[in-house]
Amino acid sequence: MSRLRKEIARPKETITPIKQGKLDMKDVFVILGSTAVGYFSKSFVPEILEIGYIVSYPIVLYLLLSPSEVAGKKNFQVLLQLLRKDRQIYHTIRKN
Repeated sequence: MSRLRKEIARPKETITPIKQGKLDMKDVFVILGSTAVGYFSKSFVPEILEIGYIVSYPIVLYLLLSPSEVAGKKNFQVLLQLLRKDRQIYHTIRKN
């Protein structure tokens, strides 16, 4: 017995390409500038952790400014949307 598989065609408008690995020039400058922020604020951490502290600034900003899987949004925008998410449960409106 052969199984028949039904395929449903999706309109081309719903298929959006995901852009991965593309940063704006502004983002590159922010990431490079974050190294200076880490360097000037290294006095807040113990001396043994200074190098990791300085290096972590550009790494974290690269991860936050990279494009996400959500079309047209960067990772930090998706993270902010997740943190601001309303956790209430919506009930149906009853007729009076």
